[in-house]
Amino acid sequence: MKTPLLFQKAINIGIRPELDLIEQKKTRLLNFMVILGQLHSLAFIIVNIMEGHYWNVGLLSLNVTGGLLFLFINSYHFIQTARIILTILSTASLCLSSIMFQNGNEYYFITNLVVISLIFKRTSAIIWLSVLTITCFVFIRFTDTTPWMLEPLPHSRVFINMTSALILAFLGLIYYRFEQRFYEQQLQQSQVILEKKNSELEESNTTKEKLFSIIAHDLRSPIAQLRNILDMLNKQLLSQEDFYKLSEHISLNVKQLQGGLDNLLQWSNSQLQGIEAHPQKVDFKSTLAQVISLMQAEIENKSLGIHIESEGGPIWADPNHLQLVLRNLLSNAVKYSYKSGVIHIHHYTLNHEVIISIADEGDGMDTEMQKQLFSAANIISKRGTLNEKGTGLGLKLCKEFVDKNNGKIWVEAREPKGSIFFVSFPATI
Repeated sequence: MKTPLLFQKAINIGIRPELDLIEQKKTRLLNFMVILGQLHSLAFIIVNIMEGHYWNVGLLSLNVTGGLLFLFINSYHFIQTARIILTILSTASLCLSSIMFQNGNEYYFITNLVVISLIFKRTSAIIWLSVLTITCFVFIRFTDTTPWMLEPLPHSRVFINMTSALILAFLGLIYYRFEQRFYEQQLQQSQVILEKKNSELEESNTTKEKLFSIIAHDLRSPIAQLRNILDMLNKQLLSQEDFYKLSEHISLNVKQLQGGLDNLLQWSNSQLQGIEAHPQKVDFKSTLAQVISLMQAEIENKSLGIHIESEGGPIWADPNHLQLVLRNLLSNAVKYSYKSGVIHIHHYTLNHEVIISIADEGDGMDTEMQKQLFSAANIISKRGTLNEKGTGLGLKLCKEFVDKNNGKIWVEAREPKGSIFFVSFPATI
């Protein structure tokens, strides 16, 4: 496990975040080729020591030193300088070894041409360095360099070096292709993420536009009614007796307005700061009792009955989030119930989950509305049975808060009429 990690670190020498993907790919490719060259030189240093070719050992040692120098300069992010130095040193080294030992090292110029064509940006640099490399290769192949030969090496070394040069060039191309495919995959993933972000942004903008429209029409209306009633009272156009008769209507308007504004503030906070859940053991019965107490006026206004079956255990959730979810679901059930109806609340445990269902006896909803109910791109604000208004944010908030507490929420049609909402939370251990 240590060797691949060390090799991976060596491949990434000189890589920094500000480099574009192409330059990162080129840098990795050159590091890969240099590391392979280093391993090749070290192997032949051992072979030449065993065969007594010490002059070749010295030149190969210089090759290793040059490769280490390249990696060192690369690590300080002088990438272009390191590439030029490496090209010049490798060309000089290959010329010297080919002339002095006639060992076939000129075939490594093929590898040099592959590397030059792949790593340099400027066309002029590619042309000049390629011309230099080809000139050196032609000079060595078609010139009698015997007078300059220092020490002949076995003829088999020519075949080995020629084969190694071709293999090294092939491996370089394969690695380059591997890097190409890797970055293509990254690009595709980035494109998918970008499209998802754009889609979410469009949905968010659509939600905000619809939300502002609802606020402009629905939340302003109760305030205008309250203001008119109070103006009439102040101008003595409305008697105290008539005002008392309207007080129940005023109270309901205020509570509806308060619920809408509370949902709006909760939604705005979730969009700006995100939702952070702090789950703990929560008793369902006491939490539900608090929610019913807060909504007692609305329940009594419609003469609704609340039928509760509580068979489940404690819930593992954020208590504030659970209360918000129950308040919104019960508020919806009240809103869409007819007078003298019954709301059924069932609390039970199933497969390490606590499930809560809240069912009303209203008109229900079709399948298409059920699908869109929790969608981020749609705000559905349907008036209640007594023309109650809402912002349409309640169920979206429920979805966000339930998700943050590792729960699930869904809706089903209730026979013979009405809707039934389900919420599941993890059960406590």
